[in-house]
Amino acid sequence: MNNSTIGLPLVYGEKHRPQVHFSPPQNWMNDPNGMVYFEGLYHLFYQYNPSDKVWNNMHWGHATSSDLLTWQHHPVALHSEPEGLGLIFSGCAVVDWNNTSGFGVNNKPPLVVIFTHSSLTGDQVQSLAYSNDSGSSWTMYSGNPVLGNRGIVDFRDPKVFWDDRSGCWVMVLAAGSVIQFFRSADLRSWEHFHDFGEGAGSHGGVWECPDLFQLQVEGSQDKKWVLIVSLNPGGPSGGSATQYFVGDFDGDRFIPEHSEVLWADYGPDFYAGVTWSDVPVTDGRRLLIAWMSNWQYANSVPTDPWRGAMSLPRELSLIDTHLGLRLTCKPIEEIDSLRLDEPQVFENLLIDSAFQLHMQESPRSALDIELHVQQSSLKRDWELRFHNDFDEQLIISVTEEGTQVEVNRQNSVFSMSEESGAHSPIKAPYLHGGQKDLCLRIIMDVSSIEIFSRDGLSLATLSYFVEQPLDRIEIKPCNEHDTLNLERVAIHELRSIWA
Repeated sequence: MNNSTIGLPLVYGEKHRPQVHFSPPQNWMNDPNGMVYFEGLYHLFYQYNPSDKVWNNMHWGHATSSDLLTWQHHPVALHSEPEGLGLIFSGCAVVDWNNTSGFGVNNKPPLVVIFTHSSLTGDQVQSLAYSNDSGSSWTMYSGNPVLGNRGIVDFRDPKVFWDDRSGCWVMVLAAGSVIQFFRSADLRSWEHFHDFGEGAGSHGGVWECPDLFQLQVEGSQDKKWVLIVSLNPGGPSGGSATQYFVGDFDGDRFIPEHSEVLWADYGPDFYAGVTWSDVPVTDGRRLLIAWMSNWQYANSVPTDPWRGAMSLPRELSLIDTHLGLRLTCKPIEEIDSLRLDEPQVFENLLIDSAFQLHMQESPRSALDIELHVQQSSLKRDWELRFHNDFDEQLIISVTEEGTQVEVNRQNSVFSMSEESGAHSPIKAPYLHGGQKDLCLRIIMDVSSIEIFSRDGLSLATLSYFVEQPLDRIEIKPCNEHDTLNLERVAIHELRSIWA
């Protein structure tokens, strides 16, 4: 990483700067875009304002990684055309292996990005750009737009994949409060063939950033299709959120097999999550990343000189539960390589009052916490408290006989207004795949926490902003005379991905 050529701080050490999550060197970032794997690199594009740290003037920023952890920043990939087709909104990227588009040269498949152009008058159309140098430079297709607006105000965020059964490309596109399906033989000419969403899922806000892919059900030969749809507002914690549907796609129609609303994450700061295209079959994983913010307050979070960060990359799976098929999300296994030295471990503790688990010697470091509580404690409420000596704290509580995880960040977002919604409690059901004890994995960065259950069914992602690091951790029962059976807790410090 050549810091001097891109104005990157010598150490990503500003106040609130994430240490294990991707963030741009400066200015505004939101949705991840165009994630594709090609020639040994994971490409991450993202919505980017190169001139300010508020949303406006959308371009595509660009970074690459060989391990999904450490990132090389690159110049802006796609530039807005304010006087032409417009700003560069969200979209996707694919490797056109068979050169169906005709953009390839010298028998090398081109990278093609499919994205939304949004004009200054609000007209949204879909366009193409392509690269013949592995993503180093991009050429706008002279025939843009390839899909004109059909009279829909919110008509954006294409995600495209190759469907072997029909021998064509399939696009899913957010169109107001439904997802529209299109097909193409060459990425240039598109035919509409299906709408999904009326009467399905949550409609508390506009639908955005769809993604459609197939997953094998764990422990089975069965495969199902998963459709991810973000919406804003209407999330379970207020504002932005990501829902999903599990069902079948036969090449002509997507049919879900459930009627209830399913959330990919119950926290307020997990939005616009989409997956990488063209990950090698030998890897076999479906990998997702999301924008770690919320439109209720994204423009006012107290970070400088940047605004916006990405979640940790997550591996997706489908498991069969007593509630039906459910999507699971777990941190990618590469995260373990960031662990420093030996963890701090406590085992077989019977706790009847506040017990200090950890005091950070390096308060700006990130932590990876694995916590296992015996079933006998689940009939009692208990909490994990992150705090400092300045009356700042963030509390994770397990309540209602171990069926719910609550997060209170009221005293860790002092700089944000009550009207922003950042002070509201966050509640997530604790879902599990059958294990009796309660197991959580918590990855805490300088300004974010991601909470995972052992099997990845329960998730809550949230940001926080404190004046001084929350450098102490304690655990305790919520009520006097209660006890907590702590089977095991391991606390790993994580090295910075920017060091």
